[in-house]
Amino acid sequence: MNSFLRHPRLPEGSVSLVLISGEYPWLKDALKRQEIQSITTSADFRLPEPVRFHPDLQVCLFPFEQMFVLKKNNLVDPLTALGFHVTQTIAQPTPRYPGDVLCGGFLWGEHFVGNPKGIDKAIQEAAHDIGLKPLWVRQGYGACSTVLVDERSAITADQGMARGLMDNGFEVLVIRPGHIQLPGYDTGFLGGCCGKLAPNELAFTGELSSHPDGERIKAFLGKQGVKAIELKKGPLVDVGGILPLLEKH
Repeated sequence: MNSFLRHPRLPEGSVSLVLISGEYPWLKDALKRQEIQSITTSADFRLPEPVRFHPDLQVCLFPFEQMFVLKKNNLVDPLTALGFHVTQTIAQPTPRYPGDVLCGGFLWGEHFVGNPKGIDKAIQEAAHDIGLKPLWVRQGYGACSTVLVDERSAITADQGMARGLMDNGFEVLVIRPGHIQLPGYDTGFLGGCCGKLAPNELAFTGELSSHPDGERIKAFLGKQGVKAIELKKGPLVDVGGILPLLEKH
């Protein structure tokens, strides 16, 4: 039986459906080999060209079937048809920061993490309405820049994000920035290269050995009882994340 996730991005069972970029057909094929179905994004031409397909800029996941999607985005209808309660953002995205990070925050436990200057007001209000504590950071690309390993631990290359999380009792592995492909930009974020497929599995879009902190990342994951699944050979690619939508119980 498939069910919605109680904790966004952190499945409690094996993931059966994910949201991924439609820009990389190999990613859908690789996940299918893991017996996971995919919904793919289309380009949202209001976003900057290198990230027009990125799901972590098009949606903001809330508990269970609740989610926010960019206003007038092509995902609204297919996600609604699957039973998700989709709310559209008040604002429309723009190609210039912070207009591209309306959905850039993320929920983690009792917190809502992100930069309030960029996150859509409807998302901030919804987080407040369900009792989440705001954890504000300067990093506008919060969801992109942060890997949620489990309920208490994360990985990021952003020093400000790391400080904000650690000040609130989270365990954070801080890695070196860079060494991640994102065509059109100098580099991408590690959070955009991965997603949980099960409580103890974190899938990556390339080989961790391509990152200078790859062994530290593997050791940190192992400490939390999480196995790295490398979906392809070669460098890590920021695809806007692998967002779990449904899980098996």
